[in-house]
Amino acid sequence: MKQQVEVSIIIPVYNTGKTAVKLAEKLLKGNKGLEVVLVDDGSTDGSWQILQGLSDKRIKKYQKENGGPSAARNYGIEKAEGKYLMFVDSDDDVKAGFVEKMLKAIKTDDVALTVCGVKYRKLWMQSEENVYLDSFPYKENENNKSLALRSLLHDGRMYPAFNKIFKSEVVKKNGLKFDELMKFGEDTKFVLDYLTVAEGKIQFVLEPLYVYNAGTPTSTAKKMEKEWKNWQRCFDNLKKWVGKASFEEKRLLALIYLKWRASWLKSKI
Repeated sequence: MKQQVEVSIIIPVYNTGKTAVKLAEKLLKGNKGLEVVLVDDGSTDGSWQILQGLSDKRIKKYQKENGGPSAARNYGIEKAEGKYLMFVDSDDDVKAGFVEKMLKAIKTDDVALTVCGVKYRKLWMQSEENVYLDSFPYKENENNKSLALRSLLHDGRMYPAFNKIFKSEVVKKNGLKFDELMKFGEDTKFVLDYLTVAEGKIQFVLEPLYVYNAGTPTSTAKKMEKEWKNWQRCFDNLKKWVGKASFEEKRLLALIYLKWRASWLKSKI
C-alpha cells in the first residue's frame, strides 16, 4: 500500500543542480512522509544530468522549458501529492526541524497558514541576521487581511512563500498559481491570494528555520527592485486584494506605499 505523502516541497532548479541535490538530501533526512519535487526550469549547465544522480524514491524530477521560477513552482504544484505544500529555493538552505516544526504548527486547530523566522544572509557583505522572531499577535476581533497588512508594514515576514507551509487542498481547489508574468512580488501575491480563500488563522513559529541566501548568482531581485513599475504593480495588486477598505486598512495601505517608495529609492543608491 502506497504511503500517504504528507508534505510536498517544491524546488525550482535553474543552473543550481549541485546545491539542489544537497538541499533535497538534507530535507529528506529523517522525514518519512515527505516528497521533494525538483523542477528543472531549462537549465543550461548540466543541472538536469546532476539531478539524475538522486535515486531516493521520494524525489520527483521533472524537466521543462525555461519559464522562470513561478512557472516552475506552478508545474510543481500540479505534480505534488502531499497534503501540505512548501516552497524552497534551490540556492537557499534550511535548519534542522524546518519541516517538522512547520507541519506541527499548521496541524493546530483553526490554523490556515504557518510562517517561520528567517536567517537572512547577505552574501556580498558576508553577514547574517535572524529576522521575524518577535511575536506578532492578532488584535481583538482582527481578521487575516488586517493582520497581513500590519505585517507587510511592520517587517515583511508575509512577503515570501519560502518561509511558509500551505494546505494543498486549498491551493488546488481554488486554482491558486504564481503569476508567471510577474518577476517581482509574485510570492506576496500568492500568499495573499491564499489567505483570501483559506479558513483559519496565521500561526507564527518564532525560529529562524529558513536560511535565505541573498545575492546569489541566479537571483534577480536586486535588478527588479530598481524599477518602480515593479513596486507599483505590487501595490496595485495589494489594493485590489484589500478591496473595500476600512479607515484603518486605508491608513495601513498609505503607510505601506510610503515604505515601498522609500525602499525603491534606497535600492537605486
